[in-house]
Amino acid sequence: MTFAHPKLIVLLVVPVCLLFWEWVRRGQPLVLPFDDVRQRRGWFLGGLVLSANSLPAVLLAVAIVFLARPLAYAPPKTERKLSNIQIVLDTSMSMREPYGAQGGEKVFTRFDGAMDAIETFLSAREGDAFGLTVFSRRFLHWVPLTTDTLAIRMARKFIAPELFPDPLWGGTFIAKALGGAIVPLSKHPEGDRMIILITDGEGEDIVKGGEREIIARLRQHQIVVFAVSMTDKPVNPALEAIARETGGQLFTALTPQALAIVFDRIDQMKKVEVQATRPEVIDFLDPFLVPAMALVAMQLLAMFGLRFTPW
Repeated sequence: MTFAHPKLIVLLVVPVCLLFWEWVRRGQPLVLPFDDVRQRRGWFLGGLVLSANSLPAVLLAVAIVFLARPLAYAPPKTERKLSNIQIVLDTSMSMREPYGAQGGEKVFTRFDGAMDAIETFLSAREGDAFGLTVFSRRFLHWVPLTTDTLAIRMARKFIAPELFPDPLWGGTFIAKALGGAIVPLSKHPEGDRMIILITDGEGEDIVKGGEREIIARLRQHQIVVFAVSMTDKPVNPALEAIARETGGQLFTALTPQALAIVFDRIDQMKKVEVQATRPEVIDFLDPFLVPAMALVAMQLLAMFGLRFTPW
C-alpha cells in the first residue's frame, strides 16, 4: 500500500500525542465528603470512559489517512496483441467451379469453401481486426479493418462470383489486389499485419519480375502474406516468392478439409500473443470505511453522556 499524498502522514503525530496525553494525564482530584470510606477504583468504568475520550483523536487519525489517500496496485490485466488481417478473396468466375466431393442438388463451389473456412477462422481469431477485399480484374475493399466481423460473415450473398459482370470483372490480377490491400493495413501501425490471399488463379500481372515491387512494399510495411491456392494447376513461382519473402507461406488446398487444415496451420504460425499490462493504481479506501463508520457511531453514543464528570 502507498499514499497519493504521503507527506500528510506526518500529521498522525497530532492524534498520537492527544491519545498519549488523554491516557497519562491525572486530571483534577476532588475530595468528597465520604473520602474516608474505602471505595473500589472502578477500572472497567474508567477504562470505558478513557476509550470514549480517545475517540476524537482516533477519528482525527482516520481523517488524516483518508486525506493522504491510500492507494494499492490492482493485479496486472492481460490483453491480446492485436493482429490486423486483410483477407483478399478471389471472386473471379472460376471460383464457381465445384470444390471437393459433391452431395445434394446444390453445387459446393470453391467460393463456398473459401467463405466457410473464412468464417471458421474469424471465430478462432476472435479479437483480431479483419478486413475483406474481393478482387478479380479489379479489387474492392468490401469491409474495412474492424474487430466486428459480422459484416464479413454476412457478405457471402453480396460478393458471390456470379454477381459481378465477367467483362468488367474477369481475370485474376493478384499483384493489383495485394497492392490495394497494403493501403488499409498500413494505416494501422499497432499490432501485426497479415494478408491471407485465397485464389484459384496464377496471377496475370505478376510476370517478368513484377512481383519484386510488391514484395518491397509488403516488406516496407512489415506485412506477412499467406497465399492459398484452391486448384491443382502449377502455382506461379512469383506468388510463392511473395509469400516466402514476406515471412509467410504458400499452401495448396484441393478440398474443403484441406482448406480447413491450411487455415489451422496459419493460425498456428501466427499465434495469438497475450501481453500483461502495467498494474493499475486504485484507491485503497475499503478497509478503512467500515472502521471509520463504526468509530463515528461510537462517538455519537459517547456524546450522550459517557464522559468524566466536570466537577
